[in-house]
Amino acid sequence: MIERIMISGSGGDGAVFLGKTLSWAAMSAGRGYYTTGLPSYGPEIRGGTSRTEVIISDAPIGSPVNTTFESLIVFNDMSLERFEPGIVPGGLVVYNADVVARPVKRDDVTALAVHASAEAQALGNSRSMNVVALGVWAAKKGDVLDRNALVEGLRHMAKHPKLFELNCRALDRGLAVARELLERETALARR
Repeated sequence: MIERIMISGSGGDGAVFLGKTLSWAAMSAGRGYYTTGLPSYGPEIRGGTSRTEVIISDAPIGSPVNTTFESLIVFNDMSLERFEPGIVPGGLVVYNADVVARPVKRDDVTALAVHASAEAQALGNSRSMNVVALGVWAAKKGDVLDRNALVEGLRHMAKHPKLFELNCRALDRGLAVARELLERETALARR
């Protein structure tokens, strides 16, 4: 098993936070996973482009650098434009539909548009939109990392109990939103 994940957005969107959370979750999963995380961001962290490449594997990882990914989580148009071509056929794209103006162009991937900013704002903090998106990802990729492992990753990353609680609520909201999206897709496919 190998899951290569690209998370990208503007500085301050939480791409680096999610990358670290996924890596810690993989180490906490109790499945003997190997993991790498490679963050990249410009000198103007808040507002500039940032991204993190994460690999989770059941075998040793030769290099943390990839040109293709099974999953893409994006928070802005520039990131979708840049990384959509690198998603493998059958891959997953999760994007913040409150910010990303265009739909995914490819028809050989699963694209989940989530209003992550609005969902996070409804929880009381718009900055948790990245964890809402993580919950949507987890709903489709629970075979890689389940909720319990992700909660452990969030526990490690949260520097304050209230932040941990908020992030757990955001994760659960993302899981619920994904279930709603997938139920809607299933209902439409039956017609």
